[in-house]
Amino acid sequence: MKNFNSNRVFKRNNHEPNPDGEYVLYWMQINRRFHYNFALEYAVGWANKLGKPLVILEAFSCDYPWATARTHTFMMQGMKEHLEYADRQKLNYVSFVEAEAGQYESLLKKLASNAAVLVTDEYPVFIMRKRNETYPQELEIPYFTVDSNGLIPLGLTDKDPYSAYLFRKIMQKNFVEAFTNPPKQNPLEDLENTDKVELSADLYDGITDGRDSLEKIPEFVSKLDINQEVKPIEWHGGRQAALGMLGAFIQNGLKVYDEKRNDPDEKKTSNLSPWLHFGKISEYEVVKAVLEHQPAGWDLDKITYNNGSTGGFFNGDPNIDGFLDEVITWREVGFHYAHHRDDYDRLDSLPDWAMETLNNHRDDPREWVYTYEELANSQTHDEIWNAAQTQLREEGIIHNYLRMLWGKKVIEWTPDPETALEYLIDLNNTYAIDGRDPNSYSGIFWCFGRFDRAWQERPIFGKLRYMTSDSTRKKVKLKQYLGKYGNQKALL
Repeated sequence: MKNFNSNRVFKRNNHEPNPDGEYVLYWMQINRRFHYNFALEYAVGWANKLGKPLVILEAFSCDYPWATARTHTFMMQGMKEHLEYADRQKLNYVSFVEAEAGQYESLLKKLASNAAVLVTDEYPVFIMRKRNETYPQELEIPYFTVDSNGLIPLGLTDKDPYSAYLFRKIMQKNFVEAFTNPPKQNPLEDLENTDKVELSADLYDGITDGRDSLEKIPEFVSKLDINQEVKPIEWHGGRQAALGMLGAFIQNGLKVYDEKRNDPDEKKTSNLSPWLHFGKISEYEVVKAVLEHQPAGWDLDKITYNNGSTGGFFNGDPNIDGFLDEVITWREVGFHYAHHRDDYDRLDSLPDWAMETLNNHRDDPREWVYTYEELANSQTHDEIWNAAQTQLREEGIIHNYLRMLWGKKVIEWTPDPETALEYLIDLNNTYAIDGRDPNSYSGIFWCFGRFDRAWQERPIFGKLRYMTSDSTRKKVKLKQYLGKYGNQKALL
């Protein structure tokens, strides 16, 4: 454990290991993978230090905010794949999906009561953040959270980065060290004590073992008290699907990414965000695979620190360089921001200039004002916006470029900034399969000025960056996209 990156480890209480604990418990909350996982690696280190076996808990609750059949199905598909892998590897793996609120928490605390140490995932938003703030005070064993979210450790920044430029400077200074100290491909290979753990008979206390629910996912999900109107998507929630999507992107989209990523008709984006969100694939794996396709002769020595500029750092294929800036800088800046801010999801977290300009223009007249239901059902006068919302509602994603327009227009079509923010968070976290993520809040709050600068002043927006559907139609290719998603009739 002495070689582990300390900037990724957070000790949440001051307890000593329980000498009578039967095992070390790794609670897999969000980075749900057996490979390239710093948290699992750290749990294995503790198990080896104490000479104990490792128990891995992967569970899913039913009473979290924005719970839908879409999210449940995607998550359970991945859990079923894990269960099959754990059986083949003879792991001490506990898989459980609760049918009633409270069952998950009860199971966790029973497992923890027999553990020597608990290790789980560090995650700066949503229910994972709240659990990691409250549970350490309720348990009597050491509670460690470990950051497996990105390349640049969360502990490396000492305050919230207010711009992508600022974070890019930090990334550039630390990229080589971070990339050359990766998570282990298969940390479980290092586990020394592989004894089978016989869990107590009352562990489930009348509730159903997760194996049963994972054998009949549609039937199980249909009976849950969650939002059943948000239907599952076609993409599978397992790791193998993530690796397949990565391979398809490298083959079909990577080498033209910089030129064609903004055109919805070209379909050249990576589509990896759902699996990155649920931790089915690590960011390191993505970056490593992409760097292997740099031009012949390229290596890490070609990297040049350039003080935070977007170009001239990797010094390789500009398409690869552009993608890496998206997946490292723009993805991770939101993680680091939320790590340092408990108001990451509130309007008052905006920079002073953005709050001032929004307040100065909050009473500006709006030509169009829509209800939440009208927005959710793509019932606006704007064909492009309707198409983007239809894609989100039906498929759980929005094309990256159109997501910006989607957010900006809600600011224009709601009575005030508070309503706009409420609607955007709810629409995104309800329908987006990659919602409830630091990256989600980055995208939404960027529309309000976070990680941006002041622009020319306009009605409603003030000095916020302005986008229009007319300019979008001129800039990007939309014919096929509108043909597929634009059948929802625009209001006239």
